[in-house]
Amino acid sequence: MSQHSSGPKLDTETRAGYDRRDSDHWTKLEDLISRSGLSLKDVLLDYAAFIRRRDLPRLLCRYELFKKIEHLPGSIAELGVFRGSGLFTWGNLLETFCPGDRTRMVYGFDHFQGYKNLTKEDGSAAAWIDNTIGRMVSDGDFLKELIDLHTADNMLPGVERCRIIDGDITDTVSDFAARNMGVRLSMLYFDIGPYEPTVAALEHLYPLVLPGGIVAFNSYGMPPWQGEADAIESYFKPLGGVPRMQKFPFSAVPHAYFVKGEA
Repeated sequence: MSQHSSGPKLDTETRAGYDRRDSDHWTKLEDLISRSGLSLKDVLLDYAAFIRRRDLPRLLCRYELFKKIEHLPGSIAELGVFRGSGLFTWGNLLETFCPGDRTRMVYGFDHFQGYKNLTKEDGSAAAWIDNTIGRMVSDGDFLKELIDLHTADNMLPGVERCRIIDGDITDTVSDFAARNMGVRLSMLYFDIGPYEPTVAALEHLYPLVLPGGIVAFNSYGMPPWQGEADAIESYFKPLGGVPRMQKFPFSAVPHAYFVKGEA
């Protein structure tokens, strides 16, 4: 099993400096909004005035990936939903560019319990998660209510575009594939990291990806996600090796993607 470091080394003082600047940014922004009297509606309608420089590239990457599969049939599956940023971006892109095709769905897989039950294959990821990003627990009920709001705002109000597949990915992907035998995917997006759910999703969902479809990984080749790298490499080894990975130079995530069937 390969061994990865825990990523770029930051001494305690440097790490604390980053954290202070981040906290200071949000404190000042919250204070500015509060003093301005702006409502939540005002902020969201003019979100580009408030989004940080470092957060815009992720949105641009999702748009660029979507444009590569806009012309394909098939739905989008996202592994790891958290608070729905990716899920609803995919949904809104389908509503914008493919509004008349109601067969193309976005399926979001998550148990909303954050990172848990990591295995030895995940190497040093557990310590890094605890020390850097936290366990990333989210609220599944909140997401389901948010889906209802988006569904009411769809081109055809009340006709769903996004659906949550609630539960442990290692269990739900096999059940999903068995129960939805006609479903095909134009994009399979991994935003998880640990070994076991990555292997399970590849085994059960990758065969559903159409030729020309996109498979993207937020953490492939990025320390400390040893589990994701090993899962990908072990899955594709008997299939002829890892596909030719690509990356957008302006963003850290997704850290790798490939086009299925492209040499």
